[in-house]
Amino acid sequence: MRRLALMFMTSAVLASPTAADDKAGGEQAAKDKRERLLEIYRNEAASYTIYRDASRKERLELQHDPVYIWTNPVRSAGQDGAVFVWTCRGRAEVLATFFSYPATGPRSLNHELHSLSRSVLDVTRSGTHTWTPTAPGVELKPIAGAPLPASSPSQRLIQMRALNREFTAGTRDKEDKRWELRLLPKPLYRYESTDPDLLDGAVFAFVSTAGTDPEIVLVLEARRPSAGGEPAWHYALARFTDLHFWVRHQGKEVHSGELIPHNLPVQDPQHRYRSFRDRGIPALEDDVP
Repeated sequence: MRRLALMFMTSAVLASPTAADDKAGGEQAAKDKRERLLEIYRNEAASYTIYRDASRKERLELQHDPVYIWTNPVRSAGQDGAVFVWTCRGRAEVLATFFSYPATGPRSLNHELHSLSRSVLDVTRSGTHTWTPTAPGVELKPIAGAPLPASSPSQRLIQMRALNREFTAGTRDKEDKRWELRLLPKPLYRYESTDPDLLDGAVFAFVSTAGTDPEIVLVLEARRPSAGGEPAWHYALARFTDLHFWVRHQGKEVHSGELIPHNLPVQDPQHRYRSFRDRGIPALEDDVP
């Protein structure tokens, strides 16, 4: 009898899922959900056709894989998204994030884009929502007191990280709550361009302490003067948030923007920055996307 009881207990233990099985199953479900979301975001990015200017001679190249994946568990009952970059001659010309929320159930699918171009982009996309920049995306400014760009890419990256630490940023939401932003030490995208005026460059991001979503974009470039001479470090800043924000360089404010009401049709008079809800998508908790 004792032997039969032991066999029964052993069979029951083997038949019941263990905590490890539950954990593995949960991790696999989360991975599958993330992959389905990434495929949706890739398709959204691919829906844009972007040229460097109205002549349409140079089409921007979309990098197939996202350069950054983020979450924000605080806002809108849990947001997550992916950041993509478009390039021309190797230089980053557009940065966009596609994100959705809430964390469970039917989701709102959103687009957020900013031109990083020094020219006026020509953009087309099928569907109700479009993006039509009417001005260059950023204005590059020399960094006063910066060292001459180093001779090797690895040394220049060290310089960029040091220059990064001279910038600080913050945001304030509609409830008047302030958020200090932290600058990611690793660039979202590093590039060397075939443009003779550009020696090196990278796109960095300030992210929220409420999550890991980018709020401010910082572009650093080592540029050669068109008239000849030594290259020099330049910077540009771009908003990647609808919140009120500010950026300081060595304690002095150098860039700011006001809070943008949710889903306002025009967030920027020159449409360098564009953010909108594109549509709703079904819940992703089930096996069927």
